[in-house]
Parts: sequence; C-alpha cells; structure tokens
Amino acid sequence: MEQTVRAPRDRDEPGRRSREQLRDAVLTAAGELMLEGGLAAATMEAIAARAAVSKRTLYKYWPSRGAVALEGFMRNAASSWSLPDDASATEQLTALVVSAARLFDGTPAGPLMRSLIADAQSQDEIATAIREQWLRPRRAVAADLIRRGVAEGEFRPDIDVEITLDLLFAPVYYRLLLGHEPMDEDFATATVEHAVIGLRR
Repeated sequence: MEQTVRAPRDRDEPGRRSREQLRDAVLTAAGELMLEGGLAAATMEAIAARAAVSKRTLYKYWPSRGAVALEGFMRNAASSWSLPDDASATEQLTALVVSAARLFDGTPAGPLMRSLIADAQSQDEIATAIREQWLRPRRAVAADLIRRGVAEGEFRPDIDVEITLDLLFAPVYYRLLLGHEPMDEDFATATVEHAVIGLRR
C-alpha cells in the first residue's frame, strides 16, 4: 500500500505561532544580535536561526535585512525608558533625557547608535528608521509633556515646542557623537534644568 509522505511543517507555519508572536520573536532576536555585533551580525540567517523562523517569514514581513534589524534594535532600546507616575512635566522630561543618557552611556546601544547615525548620512534606509522608529516616538512623548506643562501653567504659553525638543535632546546626541564630556545622570538632569529656565513664566 502506497504511503503519502508529507513534508515537515515549517517552524513558523500559521497555526503554530500567531503573527504577533512571530514578529515578537523576530524583533527580539534582531535586537539582541544588533547589540551583540551591530548590523553586520544581524544577518537574515542569524535572525531566522535565533527566532526559530524561516527566512521566508522574514521577507514576508520586512523588505530587507536592514529593516528588520533596525526595527529590532529600536524596539529593544525603547524598553529602556519610562516615565514616573504622578510627576510634573519637568520631572517627566528629566526622566526621558536621563533614560537616553543612561542607555547611550552604559550599554552597547551607545556605540551602535553612534555607528547608525554615521551610516545614516549615506544610507536613506537607516536615516528613515532612526527618524521614524527612534526620534519621532520620543519627540511625540516629550512634546505632549511640554504641552501639558503649558496647559497646567508650569511653562510659558508662547514657547516653540519643536525648538524646545531640540534644546532638551541635542546635548545628549552631541556628547554621544563626540565623547568630549561624560554623559551621566548629572549631565542629563542639568540639561533639562537649563532648558526649563527658558520655559518658565
């Protein structure tokens, strides 16, 4: 009697893991590989192996190695920042800037972000990923805090939100890129304190 031999199911075949679970596994793997060895380490083969998915799945959801690697890193790094509850706008802005300084100064994310910013000058995909996945979400949160500070009377009503965001975060990236001075918590706190002087009534 003839037996039908079926090919083994893919590890990531629908039914085994949900789309959200697959994406989570892939982005976790990509983020870890980026922190371990940078963009060069986050190959499609390495990401697929660590996430226990096929390369076919990676290309189903991401157009390129750079896209999935960068999204994984950005998501991994995003978990490093949080806001204190029941705090003033100034206190929450301070927490945001301190979180960024800690991430860049005390983890492999610092050298990696420095490298990505350099690559972004000549690679549009990386530049777009940094703007859309890293800068834009953080600026949006900080902008809401500034507007809340205005609404609650903590800050002046005539401030320019976009310029204020640059004043708050630019010093962090300046020290990240040039390394001329330490980027510690005291520096981050002082950065916000100096910026807020111009925001108050």
